[in-house]
Amino acid sequence: MSTDDLSDTKSNRPSHIAYSVEPGKDEKGHWHKIGAAWPTKGDGLNIQLTAIPLDGKIALRSREELEKMRAEREAQAQDQPKMIPAVKL
Repeated sequence: MSTDDLSDTKSNRPSHIAYSVEPGKDEKGHWHKIGAAWPTKGDGLNIQLTAIPLDGKIALRSREELEKMRAEREAQAQDQPKMIPAVKL
């Protein structure tokens, strides 16, 4: 891979985001953004990390997938009734 490949892809918005997922409660993990990936002129990806997870596991998600997940979460939040705090009388 030449440096030209890297410079061409770094100027564009990344196609994927890299995360380290830390186990949490209720089967929900804590996602920590640790980098991004850009498509190469071939069929590969150039990945740039700002951190390396201790367990060596990286979750790589496409921007389209992340936007879809975000829209689903927002729709679920709007469907749930808002809790009104109890007031003592």
